[in-house]
Formats: sequence, C-alpha cells, structure tokens
Amino acid sequence: MPLACAVIVACATPAAPHPAGPFTLARGASVLVAPGVSVTFDAVEDSRCPPGVQCVWAGRLSYRFSIRHGDAAPEYFTLSPAQREAAPAALGGRRIVLDADTIPPPPPQGAVIDYRATLSILPSQPAQPT
Repeated sequence: MPLACAVIVACATPAAPHPAGPFTLARGASVLVAPGVSVTFDAVEDSRCPPGVQCVWAGRLSYRFSIRHGDAAPEYFTLSPAQREAAPAALGGRRIVLDADTIPPPPPQGAVIDYRATLSILPSQPAQPT
C-alpha cells in the first residue's frame, strides 16, 4: 500500500517549474515557469516580405503569448524582433525575453514554417542612473 500511495502522489504532483531558460515553445505549447504560473505560445503573425519578392512594405513578425497565474484570467503579451521583451504582472517584476538568434528569416513565398519561440525569464532591469 505505501508504494501505491507514493505512485499516486508522484502522479498528482504538478510538473516542476522550468528554470529561467532558455526554453523553446512550439505554437500551442505551454511551460510552467514558476509555481502556478504558465506561459503559452498562442499564435504567430508573419507578414514579412518573402526573399526574392519586391514588397512595398517589409511586413512584420510577432509572437502572441498568454501567461496564467493560478485561476486568474490570462494576461496576453506580444513579442517581436523589434520588441523582444515584456514584463507581465504574473512574473512579479521579472521580464520574459525572446532570443533574437532563434528568429527565423522570412520564409519563401508559400512555404510553411514550424514556428518556435525561444524565451528566457530574467530579473527586472536595474534602475538607470539619472
């Protein structure tokens, strides 16, 4: 009986939070980043100009995430090459940062990309001297 209880407790224990990173998420995937705090890679928008095509507008790449703390409503944030970090309230002052080295180049016209986002969680930035 004690072995069965140990197995049941092990199965009921939530996954340990992921360290500060880096960690990589595919679209639709989630990761536990702190006790009761999960980040989900919800969507990607890629309207960048394909290579070899002349475009009037260069387009944009953005990744949309949600972060949930316990039973609270999710908080949404967007990261992009131009805005690589956010400080959602659920992180308690820490920042979540998109790794620029893992951002794919614009895909050829008609190509399908398996988008992934590599993120790290960092302490808040120290105050800048004035």
